[in-house]
Amino acid sequence: MKRIILIALIWCVCFTAFAQDKKFSLSQETLSLPSLFKKIQAQCGYTFVYSDEIVSDTMMVTVNANRLPVSEVLANVLPHRKLFYQMLSESMIVIGSENLLKQQDATAKSLLTGEVLENDGAVVPFATVTLFQDTTQINGAIANEKGEFQFYQSLRVGAAYLLKVSSMGFETAQVSFFPTEQNRSSKAFGKIKLKHKARVLKEVNISGAQKVIEMDGSNIVFNVSKSLTAQGTNALELLSRAPGVTVGTDNNIALNGKGGAAVLIDGKQTYLSNREIAELLKSMSASEIKSIEIMNSPSAKYDAAGTAGVINVKTLKSTMQGFSAGFTTGLSYGAYLRNNQDLFFNYRKNRLNVFGNYSHFIGYYSYLYGADRIQEGKFYDSFTDDVDKRNKMGSRLGADFAIDKKNTVGILLNGNFIFGGGITDTQTDIGVAQSNQIDQTLSAINDYYQQQTQRYNVNLNYKYEDTLGNIINFDADYGDFTKGAGNLQTNKYTASNGTVLSDNLYRSLNAIDIGLRAVKADYTTKLWKGKLETGLKFSSVSADNDSKFLEVKPEGEFRDPDRSNRFVYQEEIANAYVNYQKTFGKWQLQGGLRVENTASKGELDEISVVAGNMKVTERNYTNWFPFFSAAIKPSAHHNFSLSYSKRIDRPAYQNLNPFIYLLDELSYWQGNPFLAPQISHRLLLQYAYKSSTIIGLSYTHTNNFSVEVTDVVDDTKIVMVPRNLGTQQHLALTLTQTLSPAKWWNVIFNGTLFGLHNDIDFGGGRKLDLKQLAGRMNLQQTFKLPYGFNAEVVGIYNSRKLAGANQFPRATGQIDLGLQRNLMNDKATLRLIFADIYKGTKAYSVQSVDGLYIRNYSYFETSQVRLNFSYRFSSGNSKGPRTRSSALENEQGRIK
Repeated sequence: MKRIILIALIWCVCFTAFAQDKKFSLSQETLSLPSLFKKIQAQCGYTFVYSDEIVSDTMMVTVNANRLPVSEVLANVLPHRKLFYQMLSESMIVIGSENLLKQQDATAKSLLTGEVLENDGAVVPFATVTLFQDTTQINGAIANEKGEFQFYQSLRVGAAYLLKVSSMGFETAQVSFFPTEQNRSSKAFGKIKLKHKARVLKEVNISGAQKVIEMDGSNIVFNVSKSLTAQGTNALELLSRAPGVTVGTDNNIALNGKGGAAVLIDGKQTYLSNREIAELLKSMSASEIKSIEIMNSPSAKYDAAGTAGVINVKTLKSTMQGFSAGFTTGLSYGAYLRNNQDLFFNYRKNRLNVFGNYSHFIGYYSYLYGADRIQEGKFYDSFTDDVDKRNKMGSRLGADFAIDKKNTVGILLNGNFIFGGGITDTQTDIGVAQSNQIDQTLSAINDYYQQQTQRYNVNLNYKYEDTLGNIINFDADYGDFTKGAGNLQTNKYTASNGTVLSDNLYRSLNAIDIGLRAVKADYTTKLWKGKLETGLKFSSVSADNDSKFLEVKPEGEFRDPDRSNRFVYQEEIANAYVNYQKTFGKWQLQGGLRVENTASKGELDEISVVAGNMKVTERNYTNWFPFFSAAIKPSAHHNFSLSYSKRIDRPAYQNLNPFIYLLDELSYWQGNPFLAPQISHRLLLQYAYKSSTIIGLSYTHTNNFSVEVTDVVDDTKIVMVPRNLGTQQHLALTLTQTLSPAKWWNVIFNGTLFGLHNDIDFGGGRKLDLKQLAGRMNLQQTFKLPYGFNAEVVGIYNSRKLAGANQFPRATGQIDLGLQRNLMNDKATLRLIFADIYKGTKAYSVQSVDGLYIRNYSYFETSQVRLNFSYRFSSGNSKGPRTRSSALENEQGRIK
């Protein structure tokens, strides 16, 4: 029996590409090898063949896999036990012993070698080589990426042997030979050339049983491509559907009710503040996004930015060999008709992979908002009709080249563009608070006749990875962000009888130019039966803000020196980290430490009273960020984890700029050059059951709590300014539950119950001690209907909560409906979506501090009808673009 198994083990072949593509998932479990084989068999349909002398129940392994190829799972666990695997057929895997293989190799005297090429001499990688004696398969191998193969086999003199070489897209080559005493010890086949098949390959569509919500370690993954109603939107609207994520009317992104979440794109920081992150995400189509990963407790390997955690937006990448491409086009209608378009392609041949995509949103957007305030005995009731006429475009182009099996280089270029005009029309009624009589009205119209935002980023990457677990990754980045705007603003005061009291005209010209440079190096290796990660990073940022404010009069335009200035900001951050994790039976422990030194200098052209009459502001500070986590898996389906992390939120570059931006003659925005970073300490306890039930309890304490506040300037004016106010405490309980009441019905529930406590000081003896318990629920249901239709119903509810410093929004909710059908042999998809069917996202909030009371309201045209058509085609089967992180992971997240 042992000899039969050994003969089958020695370099058997993988017959089909489909078999190599089967994926396996298991959440951080320690189990015996036979138990692992049974789980793989249950999920993927493979049958395992092995001898009890080779594999025993005492061989324990730890597996953490999220839709990994079975080949990768086996390659990770078997070598540690001196075992290996080979595919005996499409559905059969044979497990062998390296020790027995060496013994067999010693008796197998014949070495068979060769090289597989195309007719034109190009290499054919990973070809299947099969050896037959008469009509019986006895051995084989898989050629490497250079097309070379070799294996040992005992050959009998005078017997008839046949060597078959095959690869997808090529005709099978056959070589017959008869060993003699002279050539029995070795057989060199030389160059074996394959001919392309004359027929066109059928396009391959691979589908999996991926869920909408999954667990990846301690992270929660929202698979966007599996959500019907998520399609046809932009990435910002998409974020609000992710578990625990909310997007405020001010575009502030919160995680589990707490602001300060860092947003990454494919593991790379965007280097933009909340306002500019929102603009960037608006230029990205949901159809190009694969998943949103919620990282509630990132390790020391990640930049320390993000006091609420990290949200990683992963773009969709093709996993097909050869050429694949597709497009999505759609129309949406709310207040205006808009078009969204997304195009992508991926091409892989041998060691080269090229990929890219383009997306745009064309059309107007409507925003309606207002603020009614009482200040010093007067009411100021304002309403704004805002029409955003900007078009949004995004693009990406990249290439990866495998130098050899261990070394890979790549380049990635990203560009995002926003351009066009806009109009805001604000009417403010003014009168005595005790009466409803309007004494006068301020009409302020902002004509943004020129607006343009451009973001470019170039990433160069080198990666070394061997089979022993050693990984070296190097990134060099260059980024540039420019933004310009020209605005013509009228301010007309009219008395209740229609008399014009004053009429002023202003022009503002604002320009921002931010350059980002960064390099980083990461090293991963196996140490003391665990994994060690360490790395270095250096980033340099230069920001140039130039603002000109002009009074327009009949005799000309005159610069206002009090509202015009130039602010130049320089910042350098050097950091290093070490992180180590190891498994002890059912326990997995991980600890790390990150250190970041920040040196910055802000310089004004002219002295500013807001800046303390100083032209130069310099800072230099060092922070240490420890991380620790402990996880235990008492049984196959249960997992508990506890983690601690320290995080930081540095001020956005523009928030340090003391410029005054006039909204109208009664309100303006201003930066704060003395704004300090906020530091948080975070504890997270998490439990997971089969990835279908995920429960989390977290506590976060934030010092130097910073947020934009609205405050009084004098008896009539208000200012929006970022400040450090005090401390914030955040406690959250989260639940994610997936159910399948029937084969045609799936349910996903995500709920968050959280409490906020703001202990803050506005200055001047105005201290506030605010507490609020709040909740958020998201219920998503999908239905399989007759005639190939799929339907989806999504309901979202947000209770009254505490937002920002002292703002209390009232409850909001929405219901979305979607219908989908695949067409053209499942290559095309047609979707019809009705979003926010009853306009439940209309927002109302109140805020107050001594001497000021404000009631805010707003509505963005979330009530829409969207129609989208998608088409994809591809051929073959291979890996797509690599996942890699950039050196500019943190700095761009602070551009505002």
